Amino acid sequence: MKKYTILAAMAIAFSAVAQSEPVQLAVPAGSHHPVLSPDGSTLLFSTDNHTGLSAMNLADGSVRMLDSEAGAGFQPIFSLDGKKVYYRSAAVTDGLMTRDVRAAAVDGSSAERIAAHSREDVDLAALAGGDYALAQYRSIKVVRNGAESTVSPLADSHSYLWASLSPDGKRLLFTEPFEGVFVADADGSNPHKVLAKGDFPAWASNNAIVAVVTHDDGYVVLDSSLVLVNIATGISRTLTSDDVKVGEATASANGTVVFTDLAGQMFIFNLNEQ
Repeated sequence: MKKYTILAAMAIAFSAVAQSEPVQLAVPAGSHHPVLSPDGSTLLFSTDNHTGLSAMNLADGSVRMLDSEAGAGFQPIFSLDGKKVYYRSAAVTDGLMTRDVRAAAVDGSSAERIAAHSREDVDLAALAGGDYALAQYRSIKVVRNGAESTVSPLADSHSYLWASLSPDGKRLLFTEPFEGVFVADADGSNPHKVLAKGDFPAWASNNAIVAVVTHDDGYVVLDSSLVLVNIATGISRTLTSDDVKVGEATASANGTVVFTDLAGQMFIFNLNEQ
């Protein structure tokens, strides 16, 4: 009886989590691909085709263009202290697509190319430092305390997407595109499904994740919502209204969440604010 009483109390507390109303951010029309810094103070974004990389200071709303090059907005990564961004720009070299490696200060004071254009893949997270997880198609690379391992939490997985470690580094979050969204121990053990499907899963705390859940008829998006999941209880709830079709989402450990709609508008709220 005590076990069920505790779970019931956790469920009530989760359903009553305070949440501020989403506020639209003053970004250019058609902005996409949001990435929040670990402390939730800075937002990176780009265009639909990843041309250019901009940074917004969420304290004062100021926006700086960090780089205007093609490909610069594709999966940028913050440094461990959040003051620098690592990213790659794209170019055609001898008829082949190549990418370089760049680093820019979030305040816009400096930017530099640190590796020339090439066809090689580069692990930007390794440059950024700290613990991280990286989906590598059929496996996930996990780096903790300087030690690297490769894990495959699901026995019959097709592939892995959007892998990340919880803020405390104890859990692993990922999507298997045909199976759903999962949370496992950081070593890949004890995986359990938290959503039947979901894109862009992100940690909003050590105990909660958000993800975009979309349904379509094979041609047209019918609905697309932002969903919050308590990974301890498995309880989920929808954070957005029915008239909003969510495109992408990002979150930080302090409960800050940013999402886009399909038109390229961006909205922000905090799960811990009234």
